[in-house]
Amino acid sequence: MKRAVAVAALAICLAQPSTHAFAQTVADQCFAIGDIAGQVASWRRHKKTKEQALTQARKYYKDASDREALTAMIERIYSSSEAMTPDQASMLFTQECARQKKPASTQ
Repeated sequence: MKRAVAVAALAICLAQPSTHAFAQTVADQCFAIGDIAGQVASWRRHKKTKEQALTQARKYYKDASDREALTAMIERIYSSSEAMTPDQASMLFTQECARQKKPASTQ
């Protein structure tokens, strides 16, 4: 009985990483956040309205956390008084995401 439980526990532990990778969303990946921020900044620079950007996000991103992240990104990029370049937006959002995901140092 103990052996069966140990084998089941091991199987679950080994399955966890692949399950998590499958369940990842755009909001979990800093490089994707940066790429999308660059795209949103490009939309703004090319005179796409904030409402058009939000509609585009709703059309292509179905995951709730992705939509939440994109909506916040669109709000921030469009509320800025000066339009960021796509490179500036990409670097800013990638850097902020990486800072949030960085584990706190324990000393």
